Amino acid sequence: MRHLSQSSIMSSHKNFVGDLAFVPQNINVDKRNPSEGKFTHFLSVSEDGIVNIWDTRPVDKDALQKQPDYMWKPFLRLDLFKQDGSGELGLSRCLIDRSASTPTFWAASDEGDLVLVDWSVKPVGGGDDGPKFAEYVKFTYESEKEYRPALALERSPFYPNLLLTVHNFNFAIWKIDLDNYEEPIFASAPTTQTAHNTCGAFSPTRPGVIFITKTDGIDVWDFLDGSNKPSLTLNFATSVITYMKF
Repeated sequence: MRHLSQSSIMSSHKNFVGDLAFVPQNINVDKRNPSEGKFTHFLSVSEDGIVNIWDTRPVDKDALQKQPDYMWKPFLRLDLFKQDGSGELGLSRCLIDRSASTPTFWAASDEGDLVLVDWSVKPVGGGDDGPKFAEYVKFTYESEKEYRPALALERSPFYPNLLLTVHNFNFAIWKIDLDNYEEPIFASAPTTQTAHNTCGAFSPTRPGVIFITKTDGIDVWDFLDGSNKPSLTLNFATSVITYMKF
């Protein structure tokens, strides 16, 4: 199967694309050309500190027949910087609530941070003061920083205020509606020395169950059974599991 269209590499990212997420239909990215309740835009994140927002409408089949040499470029580009001013903020995962009505999304950084990004912020400065700069990053939770990209970022299907971040040797659960609290409400014990984590997800049917994939299998955590270790370990993988999704 051939792709319908391919984005311009020169206008995209300077590093590999870490994650993609469609913008909810309730959010109009292009006010001049509203989405009219459809999923028309998605964003891409990378460790290069760039968030690109893409419009899919110019690359549908009918539009490409009229303009076959169309060069697909981002509709909007965001340059992210760390809140402490130490440089660009690279992202490895992004998460947007499908029912969201505000232009914000949660993301996990290439150093393990959990951040909240608001792309409606207007750039300030410019002129003699230097280039324009927009503080898109609203919150940064650094407690799980390990200077390695976060491997997964998921929202509980039962409790929308709970987020899961998976890191190389542990995972964390965050309650994002707690004021003045920047720690996860739970951080797991380190993964065994013989393997490291690769991904993870909440169970879609049981609120207290989390699946963590590793280089040698899957750990099943049931918090009704205990929180000090996995309730079940499945060592059945003949090759490394790198991604899972329900």
